[in-house]
Amino acid sequence: MSRKHVLSLLLALLMALPFSGAMAQFGPELPDLGGREVVAVTENLFVPLQFIDPGTGKAVGWEYDAWVEICQRLNCTLRWENISWDAMIPAIADGQYDVGMTGITITEARAEQVDFSDPYMTQEQFLLVRADEDRFTNAEELGADPELLIGAQPGTTPFYTAVYDILDGDESNPRIVLYENFGASVQGLIAGDVDAVIMDAVSSRGYIGANPDRLKLTGGPIISEDFGFIFPKGSDLVAPVNAALAQMKADGFIDYLDEKWFIRYDPVAEETFVSMALPDLEGQEVAAVTENLFVPLQFIDPGTGEAVGWEYDAWVEICQRLNCTLAWHTISWDAMIPAIADGQYDVGMTGITIREDRAEQVDFSDPYMTMEQFLLVRADEDRFTNAEELGADPELLIGAQPGTTPFYTAVYDILDGDESNPRIVLYEHFGASVQGLIAGDVDAVIMDAVSSRGYIGANPDRLKLTGGPIISEDFGFIFPKESDLVAPVNAALAQMKADGFINYLDNKWFILYDPTAAAAGE
Repeated sequence: MSRKHVLSLLLALLMALPFSGAMAQFGPELPDLGGREVVAVTENLFVPLQFIDPGTGKAVGWEYDAWVEICQRLNCTLRWENISWDAMIPAIADGQYDVGMTGITITEARAEQVDFSDPYMTQEQFLLVRADEDRFTNAEELGADPELLIGAQPGTTPFYTAVYDILDGDESNPRIVLYENFGASVQGLIAGDVDAVIMDAVSSRGYIGANPDRLKLTGGPIISEDFGFIFPKGSDLVAPVNAALAQMKADGFIDYLDEKWFIRYDPVAEETFVSMALPDLEGQEVAAVTENLFVPLQFIDPGTGEAVGWEYDAWVEICQRLNCTLAWHTISWDAMIPAIADGQYDVGMTGITIREDRAEQVDFSDPYMTMEQFLLVRADEDRFTNAEELGADPELLIGAQPGTTPFYTAVYDILDGDESNPRIVLYEHFGASVQGLIAGDVDAVIMDAVSSRGYIGANPDRLKLTGGPIISEDFGFIFPKESDLVAPVNAALAQMKADGFINYLDNKWFILYDPTAAAAGE
């Protein structure tokens, strides 16, 4: 399948996807703080918001990652300090630091001493129970039955929620069974040693996802707390930080942090994405070349005139993790592989399919993206379950846009190789073919997995995927032969896959980004 056909597909599907309403650049332009130093203080005792990782000895966590991103977007630099929780609010109120954080609940009493950012997290505590639990349905019923036990780790929000919001305020109440860590309390729940565990919604999704037949939530939120960053009164940082937070929520970065730290990070595991030590390139400049013609991988945004996209974001993140700097260049697709093979640039990218003939000229990174094509069908489809069965029934029709990867997949991988086959119903654009499918005018549409999730998410009762991938293409970055960048970049990509950053980029650019809003200058 040619790269041109993949490009046509992506352009078409992006113009047709059921977008969530996010604007082209996920919000208004952000202030530029001109490299200003921000002195940030935290406690390093609140897993997973900020803590010392036992495997590496480094300070890590949700709030650290959030502020690295905030300063990247606002053009500021960070200097981290540590202080105890008891001293933090007075120290910020006294102007000793620019910003403080340690999962601080926004309250009116505290707002008299310091200024708060907008909430960056809402912690709601729920009841996690076994999937077959029917003795109680909410916190009140749990508290009223003296036979029921609650598993908790001492000193945590779930522990104090059990003590003061469900039971009698006695921290030694024998109905609270203490565990060394959070995961152990969930295992105790599954084993039947306790009857409930109190947990926030994000973490609950992770545990239920891993044990869908064993666990569920019951009842509404027991407590709800908004967390905010704190600043000295009248701080001029509040407005820029709020603007950055709004953009991070709109483009999915906050969701990525939630997934990374509340679902993927396992504090008891011997190896985590945090402990995956990466090489240090010591500020090495990397000459990167691209084409700026492959939406949404790399292109000139029509609303801002800036070069943006999945591959730009990926390489900014790679160099942040490896400690390198980027010098961007552009070149035509036809000239890119020869230029990289000749050593004119350090790395090239433009959705390049990994192939043996190309690997004779350049070195490839590990795949950073796999474009697989699937069958999208109506939710009640039962006449066929895969491409072979679809192709074998002469009565079944496939909707496609001419010249795209789905069109050629239908022609050459499902049907007889005849581009004029009447079983292919042609549509002007990708969204129209999906509407034709829903209306019953065709029986299948061929689509990649990421885009399929968007359409199925917007039509969960009407659409589904059936069968495995019909075709699969891996994209990789290209380097001159024997480049010493390949191994470090592969290590960074592995970590970005492990901690969810690659998923964040997929969501940001394939689902949330709206090129029609960009073209309109919104």
